[in-house]
Parts: sequence; C-alpha cells; structure tokens
Amino acid sequence: MSAPEFRSPLADRLKAFFEIRIALKRESKSQKKLFTYLDRFLTKALKPGHPITREVVESWIKSMEALNTGTKINRISIMRQFCRYLIQFDPRTYLIHEDIFPRRIRPAPYIYSHAQVQKIMKVTRERQSPVPLQPELQATLIGLLYATGIRIGEALKLTLQDVDFQERVLLIRQTKFHKTRYIPISDSTVKALESFLKRRKQAGHSVAPTAPVFVSRTGHAYCVSGLHECFLPILRKLGMRGPKGTRGPRIHDFRHTFAVQRLLAWYRSGASLQSKLPLLTTYLGHTTVTGTEVYLQATAELLEQANKKFHKNCAIPILMETEHVQS
Repeated sequence: MSAPEFRSPLADRLKAFFEIRIALKRESKSQKKLFTYLDRFLTKALKPGHPITREVVESWIKSMEALNTGTKINRISIMRQFCRYLIQFDPRTYLIHEDIFPRRIRPAPYIYSHAQVQKIMKVTRERQSPVPLQPELQATLIGLLYATGIRIGEALKLTLQDVDFQERVLLIRQTKFHKTRYIPISDSTVKALESFLKRRKQAGHSVAPTAPVFVSRTGHAYCVSGLHECFLPILRKLGMRGPKGTRGPRIHDFRHTFAVQRLLAWYRSGASLQSKLPLLTTYLGHTTVTGTEVYLQATAELLEQANKKFHKNCAIPILMETEHVQS
C-alpha cells in the first residue's frame, strides 16, 4: 500500500509515520483515509514550523461534531498516535490523553435462536430475484455466518481453494488483524456448502481455485450491501425488526450468537471457561482475550445455567425437619 500524497507542514513526518505503520502491517484502506483527513486538516490548521498544540487538537475534535462516535474515536486515535511519534522530534508537541476520547455506547447484541435462523434462511431462499442463484447464495451465506461465527468480510473473501471438504475446514486469509487461520466446519455446513457450490457451477460461474465462493452476477465477489438489502426487509417481514431508522438484529449478531452459544455449551459440560477462552479467541481471529469478551454477553439461558451450577456447587443445603423431634 503506497502512502497518500501529503501536503501539510508535517507532510514528511506524516509520510514517515504512515510507512512505519505499513511496515508493521497496521494499516488498511480505511486507515489510509484517516491519514488523508488528518493531512487536510493540518494543511489548514497548522503553520510551517509550528507544533501540534492543545488548541490544534481541540480544533481537530471540534471539526468532528457531526460525525458518529466510532468515527470520532478512529480520527482522534490517529492524531494521538501521530503526536506520540512527533514528540521525539519536537518536544513542544501536545500529547493527547486517553480521557479525551468520547465514550462508545455499544448496543446490546441480539442473540438469534436456532428456530429464528431457520425461518430467516427459509424466507431468504424463497424470495423472488432476477438473479436465480442469489436467494440460495444469500441463504447459504447467512447459514455459514451462524454456524461458524466468522465475520461477513471473511466469508465474502473466501475462494474455492479456501474450502477443504476433505479436511472439513475453511482457510480464512489475512483478515482484520492480518491473521490467517483455519476454521473447522460441521457435517451439516459441509453438506450445505456442497449443495450451494453445485448450484453455483450449474449457473455457469468460474470454478477456478481463486474464484470467489459467494459470487455476484458479474463473477466478482459478492458485496455486503447486497446481503443487507435483502436481510433487513426479511427481518421486518418476520417481525424481528422495526421500521427503518430503528435499531434491531444485525448481520454481525450472528458472530455474537456463535460466541455465546459456544460459551453456553462449555458451561453445560462443566469445562473451565478460563482455559477455553483463549481457544475461542484464536478461533474468532482476535489478538487478545479482551477482544473476545465483547461477544460473551449474558443470555437468559446462560444465566439459568449459571444459577443451577451455583446452587449445585455452592448453595447451603436446606435442613429438613425430622418427623420426630427428640426432646
């Protein structure tokens, strides 16, 4: 990935910092845009030879008033890291404290039931589409997300060579944290993918090893917007989501659902969650266990299991009165 063309008074420093992050494999296309936005701001806000001061930082934050919390956090983070890099060259540089970040309020994830997923897939498969393969593709994609917990972006990047039916694994290549990992798949998932790939071949799509599994009508990788366009109306049809503009279940909640169900299965079997969490972290492609904990939201079923386990192992037994009380 080449560095953008920077024009601000700190263009050389910004380019060097960007190239360091490239070397450390910490950049993506979205991060590249953040550097471009920062350079544009510094072009207007900073005079040649002047450092980034607290006033400059506050001006940068004020310019984001209309943006959502996530975008604000990302832009402040880039400025903060850049200032930490700059201070070794100019001690006048203002260091941004982490308290300046806005608080992100995450909506509670929605945990799908197995019956709900079956209904969603059924309605998806039965919908009318000008592209014959699309309903089957969308239903298979939804089923894969639910069964494996992989990210939607990871699923859409799968190529035919990444699917190994003999070993029953999927190869997930260089994703969010630049990790490559294998994902085991169940017999039912293998059967569903085999059925879809047979339909895909019959539709005339490429069977080259590098061809995408989930393919658009033009032969390119299917895009997430295509799934969103059918997914949300289906949820509304099933009464699982309100009208436009209201919050409700999301595609990403399939990943939450997978993590919670895995946790519940371990809990029921009496396994040590402390020893199992690193396995789930690796499976999900996270860098730390802390990242995995976001997905482990309590459900009514999980709380019920915890309550039963507590009473079995920790509760004080109730002493029953004997029929005959000795005086």
